[in-house]
Amino acid sequence: MVLTASSLAIAQTKLTPADAVRLALDKNQFLTAAANRIDSARGQALQAGLKPNTRLFLQVENARPPVSSPFRYESDTDNFAYLSRVFEAGGKRQRRAELGQENVKGAERSLDLQRAQVAVQVLNAYWNAAGARRLAQVLGDSLAVLGRTVEYHRIRVNEGALPEADLLRVQLEYQQVAIAHRNAEQDAKRLLQLLFREIGAEPDTAIELSGDLLTIDPPIDPGDLDTAIDRRPDVKLVRQSTEQAQANLRLQKANAVPDPEALFGYKRTMGLNTTVAGLQINLPFNNRNQGAIAAAAADVTAAGSTLRAARIAARTEIDAALGEYRQKRDLVEQMLPTLSNQANETRRIADAVYREGASDLLRLLDAERVRIQAETQQVRSLIDLRLASVSLQSALGLLP
Repeated sequence: MVLTASSLAIAQTKLTPADAVRLALDKNQFLTAAANRIDSARGQALQAGLKPNTRLFLQVENARPPVSSPFRYESDTDNFAYLSRVFEAGGKRQRRAELGQENVKGAERSLDLQRAQVAVQVLNAYWNAAGARRLAQVLGDSLAVLGRTVEYHRIRVNEGALPEADLLRVQLEYQQVAIAHRNAEQDAKRLLQLLFREIGAEPDTAIELSGDLLTIDPPIDPGDLDTAIDRRPDVKLVRQSTEQAQANLRLQKANAVPDPEALFGYKRTMGLNTTVAGLQINLPFNNRNQGAIAAAAADVTAAGSTLRAARIAARTEIDAALGEYRQKRDLVEQMLPTLSNQANETRRIADAVYREGASDLLRLLDAERVRIQAETQQVRSLIDLRLASVSLQSALGLLP
């Protein structure tokens, strides 16, 4: 599969919905930025897991200018060279590393959510564009039918068999459908450009949208709702936020434990070589990191509440999307075929009766308008079904 806009235009002239989604996921710059944020989080996680560096101290004391008394550097100064090392207590490094990994997972979940959102936007734009093209085709076919009717009346008027007023009336109806057809053509071009904008590629009018609007896909089985909710990328992101909050709480508790700092090295004083050693510990009398711990604990509580709210909202969204999808599907499968067949049959009968002279022109034109309305309603209902299908797949966490 070709995944660049320029090579796609050269290699193929047809674009399926799956092609459009793959192309968008490959080229969307917002997704690229989100992927870069994952790399940033990985770098921060790597940094969080590093141990503190050992420090080297070089120190001289009692040095003075030899102004009034003789000064000998080797016997009158104290020289130090020692190493200092902080030993992290309470598992701080491990807790930092854990939080870093949770942040990486959070960035990955954020990317998954953005990918799903891009897929929804592209599929909605795709079916709107494909539906607009189909609607323009329907109006074009109706225009051709009316064109033959106009030609029939022109011949009959020239023969003196019909009044000129009938020809004018048919021509007026033709012009009205022609205007609707031109508007539909313009809508199809505009929506195609919007599709390429959602994809993130340059518009190419040579590419044909090959998605089959007329074929009804098998029904979508929602399955177990709890499983569907857990599968949704937005719920995964919120759940990951709770993991991050808990990891941060563990880190803040670890930060409350003082870190001992040990030093050991060499000291030369009064010409004698000696050793120096020491231990430094912060006494946790005032600052026990209690503020940061309280804030982190509040974040954990807030994240839990957000997760529960997200699951409730997800279930509500699934119920609404499922109801709309089933209503649109029933309309397309049960009502529209009968409506379309009746409209076509009414138009056929009205045309035959009119040509036999047993009916007037208005009945014929009314039948033609009903047929056009039925066909355009069918196309719009098919578009609505496709959009409802996309919404349901999104609500169930099935995209991209």
